[in-house]
Amino acid sequence: MKLQALFDDLLASLYAGNPDAIAVYDRDGRLVTCNDAALQLSGYVDREAVLGTHISQHVYSKDSERARQAFAAALAGHTRHIETTIRDGNGVIIPVEVYLFPAQAKGSIAGVFVQARDRVALHEAERSMGLNQERFRSLFEYHPDAIMALGSDGRISRVNVGLEAATGYYGEQIITKAWTEIIAPECREEAASAFRSAVGGEATEFDSFLLDRLGNRIDVQLKLVPLRVGETVEGAYAIAKDVVAQRSAERMIAEQSERIRELYLVAAAQGESSQQIDKTIALGCRLFGFDCGYVTRFDDVTISIVNAVGDDAGVGVGAVYPKDSALSRLLVGERQAIFIPDLDEPPWDSDPARPTAPWRSYFATKLKVHNRDFGALVFAGDHPHAGVPETDRDLIQLMSLFVAAALERTQHAERMQQLAFFDALTGLPNRVLFDDRIKQTMSVAKRYNRGFAVMYLDLDDFKTINDRFGHLAGDLVLKAVAERLILALRESDTVARFGGDEFVILQPVVNGASDAADLARKIISSMQEPVNVNGADYAVHTSVGIALYPYDGLTAEELMDRADRALYRAKRAGRNRWTFFNDDAPLKEWPASQHKKVTERR
Repeated sequence: MKLQALFDDLLASLYAGNPDAIAVYDRDGRLVTCNDAALQLSGYVDREAVLGTHISQHVYSKDSERARQAFAAALAGHTRHIETTIRDGNGVIIPVEVYLFPAQAKGSIAGVFVQARDRVALHEAERSMGLNQERFRSLFEYHPDAIMALGSDGRISRVNVGLEAATGYYGEQIITKAWTEIIAPECREEAASAFRSAVGGEATEFDSFLLDRLGNRIDVQLKLVPLRVGETVEGAYAIAKDVVAQRSAERMIAEQSERIRELYLVAAAQGESSQQIDKTIALGCRLFGFDCGYVTRFDDVTISIVNAVGDDAGVGVGAVYPKDSALSRLLVGERQAIFIPDLDEPPWDSDPARPTAPWRSYFATKLKVHNRDFGALVFAGDHPHAGVPETDRDLIQLMSLFVAAALERTQHAERMQQLAFFDALTGLPNRVLFDDRIKQTMSVAKRYNRGFAVMYLDLDDFKTINDRFGHLAGDLVLKAVAERLILALRESDTVARFGGDEFVILQPVVNGASDAADLARKIISSMQEPVNVNGADYAVHTSVGIALYPYDGLTAEELMDRADRALYRAKRAGRNRWTFFNDDAPLKEWPASQHKKVTERR
């Protein structure tokens, strides 16, 4: 009895908890009972409302005859399986898969069991499974990496298109073979160990070599993952990623990094900016396969060579070319770089610059200094050049930035020197530079028993110009006076501005007072014409005081003081004239003996 009770409970659990809809109909087709799944499928909420309804009420009218025949067969002791449709409590038609079989009680058929399941959900599950299978098949077959399915014995059971393409084998040629046969011999032991780990449930990854059909090695990264079916590992998938391109890229990156390191070492080396530029150019020639390199500078109508390294082929620092006959003219404007693999090929063979370009290949990139077009960094070769890859162009661009930075430092240094040694308004040497030159002149004069002259001058009534016309007009007049003084002097002479309207002239070689007098007379004469500034004429005259070495002083300080005192004598004498500190200064050449006497007397 206990077993019977247990069995009855099990049957009740199977009936009540079954996910399929289960209903029992009597021999007349009236519903006797049903489980919760049947209520849910039919859309009924109240079990009492559905009990006693006829089966024909549950079947869609079009399928009523087929359902009647299946019901009759079940009453006759047969089992029937049909696909039909039912109408739920709201009148909605639901496709179902139905089993009808006899409901026996005490040796006779008392009615019919009906077991039904929603065919939409079933078909959706089947479709989803099919889609998943198709997706897996597509992923396996068309994955870009080479894939092999391996059995538990390590033999190939399936391969994808990627493996066939990589190795040149058709699938049927290698299926059933041991997978290590297409692994390079020196890598097989590691591959076998990795396979053992994979069938043990552990994924592994390592670098290896596949062998193609001709025995060539293919650099790959191999990954083995367990092939699981349920809880069982039945083999492994071997996924081979071709890393030839990756390794090549890694080597290229390493080479580029080394080249950049060399460039930075050159840029960071001690030395003048010009030396750094030359070393950068030399490095570029070596790295890019050119025979020479140089830096050009753009001017209004010319292009000049600033730095040059290598087989110059007639190109030297300081060379100047008309802009129309220089190839780097092509970078004036928006163009940033130009590459010419062979200058003997059209249209370059007839270019106006071809006669001045004694090379066969040419690459140039624009240089910008202080955000302005400066010129070009150029590499040239004696032979045609195969090409400049993008990585080389990037490095050349980086080189151009270093060269531009060095040029900026040079210009900055020149500017600092200009500020330190030259007058900002007129561009003439200032007091610092003049002091240095007079000391050098004095050293030479002592060694060779020579004389020289120092002249102190200022402009007569210059204050009137400033007061009447403003300081801007006064500055323009001073610049014009500076230009006249430069024209009046010899190249060996020095004129400096000490400030305001004060100028000092160093005449480094005089054979007597008459030489100094001639120059003073020339200066006075140059100031007789009015100075024209912006269409206005300004009368400008000057007074000059002269001191002679060694006659008037043996130190720079003495000579400067006495030239200044001579200037004021000229002012008191009526201006627009020159005066010696000592009116008894010898007008003719004095011999070395007299120089010696003056020195001794002092």
